[in-house]
Amino acid sequence: MGKRAINNSNMKLWILLGIIILSIVMIVFSLVKLFSSTEPTYEEPQKPSIEDPGNTDEPSDPGTTDEPGNTDEPSNPGNTDDPGTTDEPVTPPAPGSEAEALAKAEELAKGYFYDEAIAVLASFNSDAVKQKAMDIEKLKKGLVKYDGKIYHIFFHSLIIDTDLAFDNKGSSARNYNEVMTTVSEFKAMLPLLQEKGFVLYDITETCEYKDGKVTPKPIYLPEGKKPLILSIDDVNYYTYMVDDGFARYLDVDASGRVVTMVGGTPIRHNDAKKHVKGYKGCEISYEGDVMPILDTYVAEHPEFSFRGAKGIVAITGYEGAFGYRITDPSWFTEEEQTQMQNKVREVANALRNTGWQIANHSYTHNQYWANKTMTMEQLKYDTGRWINDIMPYVGETHILISPFGVSFKSTDERMKYITEELGFYIYCPVGSTLNTQFNGTYMLNERLNLDGMTMLWYPERISKYFFDPALVVDPERPELTK
Repeated sequence: MGKRAINNSNMKLWILLGIIILSIVMIVFSLVKLFSSTEPTYEEPQKPSIEDPGNTDEPSDPGTTDEPGNTDEPSNPGNTDDPGTTDEPVTPPAPGSEAEALAKAEELAKGYFYDEAIAVLASFNSDAVKQKAMDIEKLKKGLVKYDGKIYHIFFHSLIIDTDLAFDNKGSSARNYNEVMTTVSEFKAMLPLLQEKGFVLYDITETCEYKDGKVTPKPIYLPEGKKPLILSIDDVNYYTYMVDDGFARYLDVDASGRVVTMVGGTPIRHNDAKKHVKGYKGCEISYEGDVMPILDTYVAEHPEFSFRGAKGIVAITGYEGAFGYRITDPSWFTEEEQTQMQNKVREVANALRNTGWQIANHSYTHNQYWANKTMTMEQLKYDTGRWINDIMPYVGETHILISPFGVSFKSTDERMKYITEELGFYIYCPVGSTLNTQFNGTYMLNERLNLDGMTMLWYPERISKYFFDPALVVDPERPELTK
C-alpha cells in the first residue's frame, strides 16, 4: 500500500510537470509568432489615370485646344487665358511615372515622333513598356519611301462674318467671293483631306540645299499617306479688310499659342478713314483664321501632321506684318514702334515653335509682279524692303510665295536673282497641275487655291486630287457669275 501511494503521487507530479511544460511551450510559441510575423502593408488607393472611364467628365489637359466654346471670352492681347482650362483639371500621372511615359509615348507616336516616343520609355522596363516600344518600332519600320506628287493647297485669311464680307459696303464682295474661303468651309475641308490620306508636311523637309544646289529629299510616310503642304497668303490684315468680317491681327496667348484678335474698334491714323493704325477692345478667338483652327485640329488629330508640321504663313510688308503697322514708323512714338516690333517677333516665334514656316510674299504685292513687267531695279527694291524691314522681325526664310502666283522661266534674270542671289530656293507659284520641279538652284512647287473661284468655277481641279467641293461650299456664299 505504501509503495502504491508513493507511485500515484509521483505520477501526479509528472502529469502536473508535463502540463506546466506544455503550457510554457505554448506561451513561448505564441510569443515567437507574435514578434516574428510580417506587419500587414497598406496600399494607397491609386488616383484614376487619364484613361480611367470614371474620369471622363473631367476636362482635358489644361492648355489643349479642344474647347472652342471658350474662345469668345474677352481677353487682353498677350495676356490671354488659355482656352480649355477649368478650375478642376484632370490630375495627370505623377511626373516621371510609367503611366505618364506610356501616355506621352502614345501621343508622340500618333504624330510620327517615333524615336522620341521610344526615348520616353527608355527609363522603364515593365512588360507594358516593352510591348509599347515594340509597337512603336514596328510603326517606324512601316514607313515607306514616297515617290508621288507633293501636294500644295493655299488660302487667304478666312472670312469670319459672311454678312459683312458679302454686303458690298466695304471692299468688293465679288473679290472676296472669288479669292477667299470662309471659316466653315475651311473647317469642313480638314476631315475630308485626312480621309483621303493626306498628312501635313514641312516644305523645308522636301528638299536639300548644298553648295548652291537643291535636290529632292527622300520622304518616308506610312503606306497610303500623301504629303500635303498648306500655305496662307497675305497674313497682314490689310486696312481694306477692316469692316468686312475678318480678324484684326495675330497675338500669342499665355500658353504660347497663336490666336486671332477679333471685333473691337479701329484706331484711325489722324482720323483718316483709309488708314488704321490699330484697334482697341478686341477679343481673343481661336477660330479667326487658318492658323489657330489648324492648330486645334492637329491637337485633336495628331496623325494629320507629320512630326508637327502645319503650314506656311506668307506675308508682305507694305502694311506691316500680322496686323502690326511696323513699316509706318511716323505714325507711332518710338515706344509704340518698339512694342509692335516685339509683338511681331513674338508672333513669328510662336508660329515657328508650333510647326509653321514663314515666307516672303513680296513687300509691295505690286501689279508689276502679275504682268511680269517688273524691272530688276523694281525687284531689288521690293525684295530689299522685305529683307530689311520685315525679315529682322519674322526671322530668316528661304521660301518665296510669289504674289499673284506668278512664275518666271529658270533662265530669267529675275528668277536667278531671287533664287541664287537672295537665296529663296523654295519658290511657290500657282498651278492647277501641282507640279514640283527641281531646277538646279531652286525647287518650284505649284499650289492650288481652294477659294470661291476654284470651288464654284473649276470644281474638277479640287475633286481631281482632294474632295468634291460641293460638300464644303458655304451656303452663305453668293452666286459667282463668270
